[in-house]
Amino acid sequence: MTTNRTLGSHYQIGRRLGAGNFGEIHLGRNNETQEHVAIKLEQILTRTPQLAYEYRFYKLLGKYDGIPRIQFYGQTGSYNALVMELLGPSLEDLFDLCSRRFSLKTVLMIGLQLLDRIEYVHSKHLIYRDIKPENFLIGRGSTNRQHIIHMVDFGLAKQYRTSDGTHIAYREHKSLTGTARYMSINTHLGREQSRRDDLEALGYMLMYFLRGSLPWQGLKADTLKERYQKIGETKRFTTHEILCEGYARQFFTYMRTVRQFEFSQVPDYNALRELFHNALNENNLVNDGDFDWIKVLQEHRSNRSKTKNTTLTGVAPSSVTTKKIINPVNGVSSTVRNNQELHNRTVAPRSICQHPLPLSSANATTATLNGGSKTTVSTASTTKTPVILPSLRSTTETHRPIPAKRQSLVAATANPSSNPSTNVNNCTKEQYSSYIGQPSVATCCFFKRKAKHALQITSATPKKS
Repeated sequence: MTTNRTLGSHYQIGRRLGAGNFGEIHLGRNNETQEHVAIKLEQILTRTPQLAYEYRFYKLLGKYDGIPRIQFYGQTGSYNALVMELLGPSLEDLFDLCSRRFSLKTVLMIGLQLLDRIEYVHSKHLIYRDIKPENFLIGRGSTNRQHIIHMVDFGLAKQYRTSDGTHIAYREHKSLTGTARYMSINTHLGREQSRRDDLEALGYMLMYFLRGSLPWQGLKADTLKERYQKIGETKRFTTHEILCEGYARQFFTYMRTVRQFEFSQVPDYNALRELFHNALNENNLVNDGDFDWIKVLQEHRSNRSKTKNTTLTGVAPSSVTTKKIINPVNGVSSTVRNNQELHNRTVAPRSICQHPLPLSSANATTATLNGGSKTTVSTASTTKTPVILPSLRSTTETHRPIPAKRQSLVAATANPSSNPSTNVNNCTKEQYSSYIGQPSVATCCFFKRKAKHALQITSATPKKS
């Protein structure tokens, strides 16, 4: 969809911020208040429309701390559009920013906030069914709400009570809905989800933040169904003791408690919150909203403002500057003292790899399984790294020695009258072959292999013996 279009008479649609199976998210602006907003777009003729359901759930939730404000829902051209409050980065983005490891204090404060959000959603007779770091966003720095975690994307939410107030019935052989990395074991077994499954998925996400990864990440499988089965089996065989070993004992108690909940049981949210409060007290920590990302974002914003001021005033930057760079291979950050050192570190990999491929980060990817039900698979999404152009050829390459098998040909062409039999234009096919050797097999320079084999490359990967 093209940008700079209007939505009604109040909103301007700007550049795209992201996209997924649901559609696209664009940056927008309220023409009356000049406030920036987020505009979620979905094609009207999409196979599985979700935006109307999401809007209905947002209206049901109403105004609550940690739930984004909804401003408008309507249509523009061939799209359904939902205008909502513009928020900051997701917990997954912040996790990467903090070198993919959160402190115990940050994880406990995240757990306390998200327990409040989940309890409120459950109080409105909704279950979320898609717990993952990408769906929790902090407030923007300009609004001083970077310590507030917001719950977004209710496209997979579901009402667990009927119109007469009764709990939905327990069922089996259900299609998988949610994010495979964090979904509950009961969901893997095809059982109907309820409140207990949201809480179990939250526990897996908190352990992901503490550990940096989960035991069932990176499993190889030929098909999506096999991958789901392997993830589910690994979860079942990974005991809570193994999962929580080396961390505060309250996480083990939390996982054991939520796994013992019955299908329609009302969770004791206060008891779960008390576990995290006890963990804070035992480790002499305070729930003051000082997350790991607060200082990092402040430094980033300060450096950006300094750069902007330098550009506006026309003052050249100091010859000795410090820059923090992150190695795209291992994520280890290091400090560069000056521009020359940065240039050296940037150019050095050229001699190692002329065509670097995009690296992968452990994010979740949305897919469809079992009759069109939207599911999200914990596969590695591609994160592109800056392409390093090949370095120029050295001057010595223009003076490479002539191959021995072509010496006679070069000598012959230099003085053709000295020996008529060595003239290539007059020689026979056998003589030509004897001078320059047998014709080589055509090769594909990119794959560095025979061309006919390079053309047979497919996406299928051979199984390891």
